[in-house]
Amino acid sequence: MAETTTEQAGYPSLSYVAYYTLRRDIIYCDLTPGQKLSVRDLEEQFGLGRTPVREALVRLSELGLVYTIPQSGTYVSRIDLQRAEDARFMREHLESSVIMECCARLTDEGRDSLEHVIDLQEQAVASGDARAFFEHDNDFHELIFKIAGRHTVWSTLEAHNTHLQRFRWLRTQVKGLEWDTIINQHHQMLKAITSHDPEEANFLSIAHAHLMFSEYLAVTDAFPDYFDRL
Repeated sequence: MAETTTEQAGYPSLSYVAYYTLRRDIIYCDLTPGQKLSVRDLEEQFGLGRTPVREALVRLSELGLVYTIPQSGTYVSRIDLQRAEDARFMREHLESSVIMECCARLTDEGRDSLEHVIDLQEQAVASGDARAFFEHDNDFHELIFKIAGRHTVWSTLEAHNTHLQRFRWLRTQVKGLEWDTIINQHHQMLKAITSHDPEEANFLSIAHAHLMFSEYLAVTDAFPDYFDRL
């Protein structure tokens, strides 16, 4: 009888756990651009052998999150602004359509969920919790896709938006870029959704996605060594 792998049994593989953890740490800049990743240290950190750790690094390399210099080692990549912009472009055009479907499919439960996420964001602002704010920001947009019946589309976007996520996280670390700007736009989007106004929701979704353009210089100037410029 063939051996059943952890993935076949419904559990993530050991290499995926390492990959996911490293991806998260790169997004939150716990691992910073240019930082060297020691395979031996990673083996000890995750309690894994060399093979699953190397598999995780290969997956990260495919996303442009790490690179290897022969005879030197593996390092965290800078944020690729072209990849970030491509991810923003995909999200803008998909979400502007999905949010119109959300208007048509919204239920009382969906409305309450969106309101709750915004409440959690406001609590994060009050407590100065950047990670909670960032996570609930993602939750708000994921809910829009879920309510519209397009959660698989969201999952596909998530698999390719790491450089955009890194940019968005750094945005929360820049003084002068208020978190309330994002919350206010979420309130406007929620109002359009609950009013079942697809044209307004579409317009607001596009404007929200374009926030990256107006804040680009502030973020890149604050972290000049974190980016590969367009």
